[in-house]
This record gives sequence, structure tokens and C-alpha cells, in this order.
Amino acid sequence: MQQSLIQALGIINCTILKRLKDKNFEIVHCSDDWFYSLAPEAVGKKQFEFGDSSVYLTDFFLDAEDFWQIGNDGQIQSGVWTEQSQDKLLRLEAIAAVSKGECYLVINNLEVEYAKQQKTLQVARELLISNDKILAQHEYIHERLDEVLKQNLDLISLQEPLKKIVESANFGILICDAQLQPESQNPNAYSLFEINPKSTESSPVGVVLDLMQKQVAEFERVLQTGSRWHGELFWHKPPFTSKWLQLALYPVKDENGNTQHWVFIFSDISKIKYLLQRNEKLSLYDNVTDLPNRQFFWQELENSIETDAPFFVLYIDVKHFKRINELYGHLAGDHLLVNLAERLLPLLNKEDICARIGGNEFGILLRNQKSQQHCIDFARRMIEAVEKPFYNDLKQKIQIGINIGAAHYPADASDSEELMKFADLAMFAAKTSSKSTLKFYSKELKDASQKRLELEASLRYAIEKEQFELFLQPMLDLNTGEIVKAEALIRWRLDNDVLVSPDEFIPLAEQTGLIVPIGKWVLSKAGKMLKLLLQHKSNLKISVNLSPRQIADRHLFEFIQSVIEHCGIPAKNLELELTEGVLIDNFEKVQMLLQEFRKLGITISIDDFGTGYSSLAYLQKLPIDHLKIDRSFVHELDVNESNKAIVLAVIAMAHSLKLGVIAEGVETSEQHQFLVSNHCDTAQGFLFSKPVPFDDFCQQLIKETKAKN
Repeated sequence: MQQSLIQALGIINCTILKRLKDKNFEIVHCSDDWFYSLAPEAVGKKQFEFGDSSVYLTDFFLDAEDFWQIGNDGQIQSGVWTEQSQDKLLRLEAIAAVSKGECYLVINNLEVEYAKQQKTLQVARELLISNDKILAQHEYIHERLDEVLKQNLDLISLQEPLKKIVESANFGILICDAQLQPESQNPNAYSLFEINPKSTESSPVGVVLDLMQKQVAEFERVLQTGSRWHGELFWHKPPFTSKWLQLALYPVKDENGNTQHWVFIFSDISKIKYLLQRNEKLSLYDNVTDLPNRQFFWQELENSIETDAPFFVLYIDVKHFKRINELYGHLAGDHLLVNLAERLLPLLNKEDICARIGGNEFGILLRNQKSQQHCIDFARRMIEAVEKPFYNDLKQKIQIGINIGAAHYPADASDSEELMKFADLAMFAAKTSSKSTLKFYSKELKDASQKRLELEASLRYAIEKEQFELFLQPMLDLNTGEIVKAEALIRWRLDNDVLVSPDEFIPLAEQTGLIVPIGKWVLSKAGKMLKLLLQHKSNLKISVNLSPRQIADRHLFEFIQSVIEHCGIPAKNLELELTEGVLIDNFEKVQMLLQEFRKLGITISIDDFGTGYSSLAYLQKLPIDHLKIDRSFVHELDVNESNKAIVLAVIAMAHSLKLGVIAEGVETSEQHQFLVSNHCDTAQGFLFSKPVPFDDFCQQLIKETKAKN
């Protein structure tokens, strides 16, 4: 391997392997013997085949194989994991890389980098190692259980190695059904709570649920929305037994997004808490950001209530933080949190408190404040500070946003649990916006939240019963006036025959992940329709919208490929529509995905062009075929000079890049004439036809054919 590539990867203490095929590799560089504890089968060999000595590495191969198969230059990272060798605990990170068509696996030993971080007390070092190890174990077991439970509804069918891990784990593992009824509780779950497995009076599940109801303000929201949660709980058994627990709660969902199981994984961290008590700063401050931690924040919240002075509590969530960790690594994520804290602190008054209360969550107490306007002004300054670009160690630009929920004492609640619960509810409502937003708690918000939960339940029922219909809206070639495409548009028909507009349920489907099964239904239905439509018109295309959640689905390409094969349709007759935001948010992944679509023959259209981002640099780098001018620019095109200028600019730019132009929302003959005169290629809108059921669309094609003859 070229030395320049090694330097580019920023790796020193590492092993570099060249992939030959499947799990067969050639050793290019090996800096130390620690590698052979991961791959004992490689000892004394230049070429070897990986065994299953490291379960962490075996799991990473699933993603790596997908990446290598695509074959585009770049790299993906596993994230940091711990591995026990014969004499020490290794902290490792794997990188799957492609350079000039060659595939590589780099395993980086982070021991040196990790040692550099240990500049505080020895007790802090012990704490970080223990916490990291516990969290890594929790996350690993969760990932393995998640895959198995999705495939097997019956817990008896757990794979034997995983079953042994669960039963012999030195931490508690509880598996419940969707209604939180226990299905499996491992031996250590009983021993941690000193419960006899034969006892009928109590169970580990009952104890954990009771603790969460009393100590986790957001527990109700976590259950209702099927969210993940991790944090600490305190358990006391009179007269003398007390323990601190590190708990991770994970939902396991089926392909339709329904919660199928709940997995609780918890460890006794009482020893770590004892170490913390030896140093007050460590016990009350977050070791990454140096901000006050959750425990400190709750103490100050209680103190503020006792003073009986009005204040606001703000619950802040960093948008897409998990994706940042996946793209740039956990160290980059920690670095971002540090920089974020540095930007927030100067905005506070000396009596205010800012704390890190979760992985990507912060809490702020704005004390002695009665005015909601003051809170709004503060949130605006905070959003402005946060939305300025961040940069990682490689000078890569990272942009984030925040969701902010606010509750007021005493107007909204008079105790800490209710205040945090209401602020959390408001924050969750803020997540419905794609932009950084502040939401205040209100009764209307609570009612809307309940309505949202009811709508979500109805939507899950609709998916199960396939209550959807697919309408088609014609797109016309403006030169010939012929129908050349049809956009597939979903409708939800209730049992009482009422049609629900996509504007009402698609945003909710996107937020909950239900858009993935809905999107699969749309693609499958569109494929079947296209098969029939090609009998009427052989060059017709159907255009299907893809949402950000669908793009993030790692199996999207394989699914679309299977639809094409199963329906027996030419890939060239299928067009996919993406919004600008999807392209910008995850450029490299989308670029690789679109290149694979292009190889199949699928065409790509950019929807709502010009409404979200001003940068056009990506247009030359992506395999794009068409730009869709958003209806907001076509509206009043015949009377608004600004709209005319924008449309003319888009047409000129697109044609210079050899891209087609589609105008949507055409409603008047004046708009139509303007587009024709200025060489727009294709148009759709109510002037030509509203979205219609499949049979009506077929009649339009038949009528068009008769008119030509």
C-alpha cells in the first residue's frame, strides 16, 4: 500500500490488510503482535482467511462487504470497540477503505490516542474505561439481539452462541414483548436485585419498570414513541442494600416499524459511583464537556423550585447526532459536543445553568425569568450560535441544528418531574420541524401529542391492512403535448371511505420511520402499475418519490432491484425523485447510491429544486437527469417578475448541464405558454390533470392514442 494512503488515513499503530475475496486478506502492514489476538489464523502467514475470533469485527464485515461491493473510493468506520487480548484490553477501530479499485481493511489500535486523553486523576481514568466498556457491551448485545429478534419471534430460536452470551453475561438482560410483559430474564438480572428466580412476588422487570416510572421523566414518551433511552437509576432495598445501575432500553421493531420487543440491559455501576464520590467534580460534571451533569441539573432544578421564583427549563436535543458519530467517529462527536458547550456558555447569565443531561441532550435553567419573549430571544441567539459550522480534526465541515422544548415554573408545573416531562414533550414537538426550532409546552401541545399518537396508531393499522391507493399525475412533454411520465402519489383511504391527504400523514411517517414500509409499498405498487401501463405506451415512465428515511435504509437498492426483477419492468422506465436536502445531508452515501441506480438504468430527478439550498456544486458531481422547478416558483409566474427570473435561470442552468427541466404546479394557460416559450421540457399540474386513480390514467392514455390516430 502506498505510504501516502496510510498517511491519508491518519493511522500509525495499525494493521493494514488488502482484501482478496470474501474474508480472505493479504497482510500489507502489521505494526504489532496485538493483531494476532484478533486473527490467530494469520500467525506466520502472508495471506489468510478470517475466522470468528472477534465478534465485533465479524459484525463490521456485514457493512464492509456492502461498501466494498460498491467499489467507490472512500472509507467507512466501525466506531471504537474493546477487545481483550491475552495480557491487556485493546481499544480498536476498523476502517473499510477503497483506493483506486483496491479494497483494504485497516484495524487501528487506539491505545496511544486513548492514553493521551488520560490527563486527569487516576480515578477519572478508571471511570472512563469502566463506563466505555459497559456502554460498549450494552450496545453490542443490543445489536445482536435486535437482528435475531427481528428474524425470530420465538425466543427459543435464539442462536446458541448468543444464547450463551445472554445467560452468562455479567449484567442484566431483560426481553419483554410490546406490552412490557417479560419473555426472558437472564440469571444476572435476578442476582443484581437479589431476587429468587422462583419467586412469584417480584421480578427484575417489575423492579426496573417501577424505577423508571419514578426516576425517568421522559419514560412515558419513550414508550409511546418507541425510542431508545440510556441513563442511570438508583435502587434501594431496605434496610442496607443500595445500587446504582447503568440502564439501556432499546425497542426492537419489525419491518413495518411496530415495536415487537423491548430489551433492557443494565449493569451495576455502584463501584464507579463510589469512585465518583471521592471527587466531587467528577460526580457532578460531565467528563466530555466539563458541563454540569444530569445529577447536578436536577439538584439545581429542585433548588430553583424551592426559591419559588419563576424560571424556564429548556430541554435541548442535537439533531442527527447519531449520524455524525457514524460518519465521522465518536471522537469527532465528542469534540463537537465540547465546541457546542463553548458556544452555549457565553449566552448565559451568571445565575443560569447549562448541563449535559444525556448523550446528545442538554438542559438549561433560565432563572428569574417571567417573560416568554426573553426565552424566545435567548433561543434565537442559541440557534444562531449552534448553526455556524463546526470543523473536525480533518477540517471537515459539520453543520447541526437543535430542537428546543421549554416549560415554565410555575405556570406549567410546580414540581421537577412534571417540568422536565413537559419540556421533553415540547422538545419532541420541535423535532417535527426540519429546522432548529423552539416549542413551548401548552395544553394544546399535549392534546396535539395525543392526537399524533392516535394518528400513528391508525397509520400502523393502515400499513397492516394496506389501506393505501396510488394515484398517478400525468407529466407532459411541452414540445409534443404527449404524456411521457406519471408521478406516483399515495393516498390513504379510511374505512369510512374518507381520503387522508399525504400532507397529514407523510411527515408523521417520516418522523416515526413508518415511511420505510410505506415507501416499499409505493415502489412495489408502482412497479406493478408500470408493467400494465407499458402495454399502452412503451416509453412511459413512472416517477416515485424517495424520502430521507428511505435513502438511509441500507437495503433500499436491493429492494428496488428486486421490484424491477419481480415486476419484469425495464429499469429505464422507472424514475426516482429526491429532494435537495437529501443530497446535501449525506452527499457521499447518496452519490454512491445514485451511481448504482444509474448502472441499472434508473433516471433521477431532483424535486422541489431551489427551495432548500443555494449551493449548486453537487449538480455536476451526481448522476442527475432532471430538475423539477418547485410549484412555489411556477405559482404567479404570469404576474411575478421575480418568479420569472428564477424559472429562466433554472432552465438555462439545467440545459447548460445537459439536464432536463420539469415544472410542477402548472395551473394556467399563461404559465404553460411561458414555459413553452422558454424551452422548459416537461410539465405537470391541474391545467393538464389532477392526480387520478390508475383506471382513469389508463383512459387518458387511450384517449391520447385515439387522438393521434
